[in-house]
Formats: sequence, structure tokens, C-alpha cells
Amino acid sequence: MGSTVAAPPSRRPTGRAAAYFLCFVLVGVLSTMLGPSLLTLSEMTGSPLRSLGLLFTVDSFGSVCGSLLAGWLLNRFATHLQAVAGLVGITALLVVLPLLTEPVLLLPAWWALGLCKTFLIVTVNTLLIWERAGRVGPSMNVADFFLGFGSLVMPVLIAQSLQGTGQLRWAYWSAAVLSVTLITWMLRMLPGPTGSKEEKPRGGSGGKRVVAAVAAMLFLYVGAELSFSGWLPAYVHDQGVAGSAAEAAYFASLFWIAVTIGRLLWLPLAARYPPQRLLLAAFGGCVLSLALVLAAGASTPLVVAGTVGFGLAMAPVFPSAFTLLDRKVTVTGRVSAVCLCAASVGAMFFPPVIGQFVVG
Repeated sequence: MGSTVAAPPSRRPTGRAAAYFLCFVLVGVLSTMLGPSLLTLSEMTGSPLRSLGLLFTVDSFGSVCGSLLAGWLLNRFATHLQAVAGLVGITALLVVLPLLTEPVLLLPAWWALGLCKTFLIVTVNTLLIWERAGRVGPSMNVADFFLGFGSLVMPVLIAQSLQGTGQLRWAYWSAAVLSVTLITWMLRMLPGPTGSKEEKPRGGSGGKRVVAAVAAMLFLYVGAELSFSGWLPAYVHDQGVAGSAAEAAYFASLFWIAVTIGRLLWLPLAARYPPQRLLLAAFGGCVLSLALVLAAGASTPLVVAGTVGFGLAMAPVFPSAFTLLDRKVTVTGRVSAVCLCAASVGAMFFPPVIGQFVVG
């Protein structure tokens, strides 16, 4: 099981690491597009809001396909070229999606977007681990901060686009500009780092159990995170907390602001306590905050407090899970793909189920 990196990493942040962090921003942007877009997509297509919940499923099924494909392809050709392939698909879909008015066309488009964004995140997540070998923990926290930053930006862009034009296209096309920039950047850094061909987790069956446990945790975490952020705009609109689709979109952004700030606030605790303790504390905070939102009714202050609390409590889960994983196993393309595939299955399973209660 030797090193997972062909060459030693540099001792300072590199251009490659910066490009990977921007890829995390883009994936964060893509991950929060659907929820704030649902009400507008319903108007554009004439489809009931309940039926559009199926988009969460097809997006997540695409993510499952993308994670498995990325893990299988890593090291088979230039790794940065693999990232470029995902970015090209993302760019094309961002241009086309806001122009679609037929529900039957939305389904394959969101499936393809799910595939491309997860294909990209599995690729750059593994490449970042290879690039920053020996300093994975801090790098993952920074990466997740950028992921959260991208997640909070998109609902604001959508709200501004709706307020200015009544359409989604300018928000989506702004994200396409970032994707094109990353394509150019990645092409200038070919071929990219390569990892060891050895894919077995260290620790034998114990290592496999750790991978399975982290995968199960991410299944629950991502399902809960995307269900909350995706259906929150519709929920607050239905409760009368928000008076329009544009106002409702800001609540999703508020959640992602809390997640992003929370990742910074949890850093001192992450340096002092083991990831297992952080995960237990996060679970308790999530339960209390969700109960507050559900009990708040039309009380805006209570909904805001619960939303912020839920975001702060969710913040340490993803980086703590990968920190725990890195301490126990050799994180390879296949290990990363298995964990993120489980996360995608959670994203596919939970949002449509939760949606039946939100719009029911």
C-alpha cells in the first residue's frame, strides 16, 4: 500500500490546488441550483411542484453514475483531462437548462448535470488528496469551505436573476462562465497528478468497515442536507414566511451561509477533539434545530434561528467524516468514489420522500 502520490507535494499552495478549490466552488453552486429553481421551473413548464420533486431523484441518480464512472477512470488517462471532460459537460448543461420548457427534457438534463458534477467532485477530491499528501485534513476543511461558499452564492444569484428578469438564465450562465474559466486553467496544467495503482484500504477488513461506516454516514448526511436546503424555499413559501419565490430562495442561501461560517467556527474544535466527538455534537445540534424549524410555523425569527442552527450543526460532518477516513484508510479514487456514491444515493432517496410531506 505505499504512497498514493507519485511525487511529493509542494510546501505551499499550488496552482493545481487553487484550481481544485475553485472546482469545489463550482460544485457547490451546482448543488444548490435545484431547490431555489423549483418554483420557477414549475411556472415555466406548467408542472405541479410535487411532480418536479422527481428532479431530485434523477439528479442524484446521475450523481451515482458519475461517482462510479470517475472512480473507475482515474489513472486510466490524464487526470486533468478527466476533470476537463466533466467541466465541458457542466458548461453545456448550464447554457441549455434555463431554456428548457418541457418537463420531459428536464429529466435527462438534470440527470446529466448530476453525473457531470459528481464526476468532477470525485476527480478533484481525489486529486487534492494526492496533491496535498501529508496535509489532507486542513486541505479538506478549506475545500469544504469553498464548497459551502459556492452553495450559498447560487441561491443569491437565482434570487437576483428572478428579481431582475423573472428568469433563471443569467444565474445559470454566470456559473457557466466559471466552468469555462476552469476548463482553460485545467488544460494549461495537463496531464495532472497520478496516484498509486494500489486501491486497497489499509487495515484489512477493519479498514473496509471504516469505509462502510463513513459511506453510511454520508448517505444520511447528504440526504438530510439536500432535503433541507432543497425544500426549504417551498416550505417557507407555503408557511407564509416568504411572500415570493425570490424571497424564499434567500432562505436556502441563509442555510448555506451558516454551513460555510460553521466550517470556520468548528476548526478550533476539530484541532482539539477527535472527529467522532464532533460528529456526535453535530447530530445533537441538527435534531434540536430541525425541531425548532418544524415548530416555528409562520414565525420568521424562529425559522431563521432554526435554519442557521441546522446549518451550523451540519457544517463539521463532511470534513470530519473524511478526516476520520483519512486516519484509518488509504484514500484512493475507488475509496472516494464509494463514499461519494453513497452520498449520492442518499441525495437520490431522501429529497423526494421529504417533498411529499412539504407539499402534501
